[in-house]
Parts: sequence; structure tokens; C-alpha cells
Amino acid sequence: MRKLIAVAAALGLVASLGAAPALAGKKKTINKSFTAQAIPFPNLSSATGTEQSGCAAGQEGVHYVGVDFKAPATGTLKFFAEGFTGDWDLHIFDGDVALARSDGAQVPDMAAPEEEVVVPMKKGQNFTLIACNWMGEPQIEAHYSFVGK
Repeated sequence: MRKLIAVAAALGLVASLGAAPALAGKKKTINKSFTAQAIPFPNLSSATGTEQSGCAAGQEGVHYVGVDFKAPATGTLKFFAEGFTGDWDLHIFDGDVALARSDGAQVPDMAAPEEEVVVPMKKGQNFTLIACNWMGEPQIEAHYSFVGK
């Protein structure tokens, strides 16, 4: 009986050691979405009293929606929206600094209804993802995907 228990324990140990490398190589992945509801803010004059450009110079919760994201590991963050009507823009802020933005001119240039921003992130780094309504429909779904290294 002792030999049987010892053999079973040894096989369990071997199996767990074999699984460890497979788990270690797995990348941290996060895929999420949020609904952005906002009214258009075509800031053509930039006379809003803020340093931000375009619709990000508007008021949060009125002209744009911001969502905070903290990197769980070093990797890449992709922020995107597609299939909307009108003109929406995406920005990624690091504090008060616009780190990256996608502002295709769907209105009036008839660009495809899609926006995308991709940025590298370090573990623990915080960004604010902003979907802002330049001249679009009142609601879209914005998506973000993080893939760790």
C-alpha cells in the first residue's frame, strides 16, 4: 500500500512539473468593452480654455467617456471602435498628456467608421482611454485589448 501511495505521489509530482512550463508561457490577455454615450462636440475653434484638442476638450460625461486602465504586466494595449455612424475619436491619456489618438475624419471626409490606437505599456502603468463624440451618433461600443509579453 505504501508503494502504491509513493508511486501515485511521484506521478502527481511529475505531472505538475510538466504543466508548469505550459502555464509559465501563457500571456496575460484582457479583452473588454464599454458603452460611450456622449453628445457631439465639434471643437473647431479650440476656444474651450483647456489644452486638450478636439472633442477631448469638452466635458467628461457629456462630450466624452473616459475609462481607466492599469497594465497587469508589460505588453501592448489596443483601443478601438468600429461600425459607428458619424465621427467619433479615441484618445489615450497618461495623466493630462495625450499619449496617442485616432481621429479619422468620418465627417466630412467619409473615412471608414473605425478608430484604433495601439500603445506599449509597462507593468503597473495607468492610462485613461477616452472615446469622444466629434460629430457622431449618441452612443458607441468602444473596445480594448491588452496582451502581455
